[in-house]
Amino acid sequence: MTTKVKAKVSNPQKIVAQSVSVGNFNIGIGELSNVNTAGQTDGAMMIFNASSGNYEMKAVIENDNLKINSGTY
Repeated sequence: MTTKVKAKVSNPQKIVAQSVSVGNFNIGIGELSNVNTAGQTDGAMMIFNASSGNYEMKAVIENDNLKINSGTY
C-alpha cells in the first residue's frame, strides 16, 4: 500500500492537508478480522457465531436461533 500526504505549513501551529491518497482497497472477505473462512466450500454459507464473535463458513447450518422464511423474490 502506498500512502502519499502533502501538506502546506503556513502557521507553525497549524497544518493543512492538501491531498491524501490511501490506495486501492482490493481485499478478500477472509482478510477481515472477524471472518473465519476455514471450511469454505462450494455452496457454503456465512453465519455469525455469537460465542466466537466471528462469521464462519458452514455447508450445513444447525442452529436453534435460525429461522428461514421463504418469500417472493
